[in-house]
Amino acid sequence: MEPNVERIVVDPRNNRLILELDRVTRVTGETRAMIDIGTLGRLIGIEIAGDYLTISDPVPGGELLGRSVEVNVEIGSDPPHVAISRRGPTWEISFPSGNQCWNRADGEGGRRSMCSVLIGT
Repeated sequence: MEPNVERIVVDPRNNRLILELDRVTRVTGETRAMIDIGTLGRLIGIEIAGDYLTISDPVPGGELLGRSVEVNVEIGSDPPHVAISRRGPTWEISFPSGNQCWNRADGEGGRRSMCSVLIGT
């Protein structure tokens, strides 16, 4: 069973996102991952060692405007989390960016609520 993202912490001081998970991933420590970025820098999801963590649904009609980028991530187990930079040399994540909630497909035909919180400002 793949881990699910429970909440996203937006850390502007360190320019990163911390994805809080409901269980540990298959790997911990620093590793490479593939992130999917949609229209206007929207983080769609992240693939780590065969596990896909869904963050948000793609914007309808924007499927051709997205891209995938390989990045370094930091994975911890106590508590389970994935930390990812919000910017690289050729890409930037602009959503999520603060205190907000949204709904996304849960992979089982339903919807799942997701929230992000802003810290350290």
